[in-house]
Amino acid sequence: MKTIVLIDNASGGHRDAFMRYFAKACLEINTRVICIYPNTTAIKDWISVNATQHISQITYIENTCTYSPFSGMRALNEPIGVARYWKNIARFLKKVEEDVQQKIDFVYFNWIDSQMANNIPPFVIDWVFPYKWSGLYFHPRVFRKFPEILEQPLQFRDIDSVFGAKNCVAITIHDEGILERYQKRTKKTTILFPEIADITEPDTQLPLANRIKEKANGRIVIGTIGLEYHKGCYPLVKLCQQADASKFFFAFTGIFSETLLTYFPENEKKEVLDFMNHLPENAIWETGALQEGAEYNAVFNSFDIIHLIYKNFYSSSNRLTKAANFHKFVLANNIGCVGDDVPKYDLGETADENNINEHQQKIEILRERILKKDFPYQQWKIYSEKHSTEILKEKFTELLKLV
Repeated sequence: MKTIVLIDNASGGHRDAFMRYFAKACLEINTRVICIYPNTTAIKDWISVNATQHISQITYIENTCTYSPFSGMRALNEPIGVARYWKNIARFLKKVEEDVQQKIDFVYFNWIDSQMANNIPPFVIDWVFPYKWSGLYFHPRVFRKFPEILEQPLQFRDIDSVFGAKNCVAITIHDEGILERYQKRTKKTTILFPEIADITEPDTQLPLANRIKEKANGRIVIGTIGLEYHKGCYPLVKLCQQADASKFFFAFTGIFSETLLTYFPENEKKEVLDFMNHLPENAIWETGALQEGAEYNAVFNSFDIIHLIYKNFYSSSNRLTKAANFHKFVLANNIGCVGDDVPKYDLGETADENNINEHQQKIEILRERILKKDFPYQQWKIYSEKHSTEILKEKFTELLKLV
């Protein structure tokens, strides 16, 4: 039985969902798992309920290995800092091996992005990190913004140079649209990992979800969870102000704070605050963190259309997986991975993030489909299955065969 380390340097939200499902998948394909995570309780409690028969195969270690910036070398500060971080993780894992008395066969980084930097020769990673490894490259956005880079061979000057390391057995990504070209560029096995999501049954008694439905009073609900700048809070405000209030109701939920407002341009911040303080009749603004699972999914399910117009967004989103599983349309960016997947799988409509008139036109199209019950059940099923936990087990099996 092989021992795999699953490691992440941050927790909460989708990071919890990923660690839970990654751990469960690895346990079910008969491996020993060492879960290294900042909040192991969130994983342990879930595994004890959802993978009871495998709890003897998993060990939990709090991740205390932190990145410390390097200074003094100007352009080389970041690559030196990142290389040093790899070295610190290797030392940490060596200590873990000694403490748990298990040899680590393979290390999987749930979020490899924070361990990447330009100007890192791959041999340096092999030198400081002696374990076989792979990782989820979560935001390969540079290859969407500048697709011509995909035609260039991997070089040490590139942001993804770490994948040239000999100990890197494969690369995993969510972006189906760049998969083949990325593998050709890196000359490294590149695996399409499912963009899994927590699809726990919604809490049908959740007060917020029921208030949204009541206040909507039969109107089409367009909603978002999380009002961060990058998640498109401002364009949703503008859409609410422009849309027909007799047809559409808007739900603003999830995380919001004064700190988050500092990321908004001053004029947009002023407009958002004014909107919040003078809320129109066709909107609800109830914020606060929602726990992943039954609570989050209850609010998510109170929407008819999921708002996925993010700022300058090129990556994948597990909200597409949630939407497909719960049979919800999305209004999403017309660029990047999501911009490809939405029309390809008929998951909703896409639009230019800055064109509110287009947003308005697209929600009218979706409203008509909802009223006519013109739902793409077969496409939702195809997308859901492609991004399921069963496929996740297949992908981890494929990875471990390379070790």
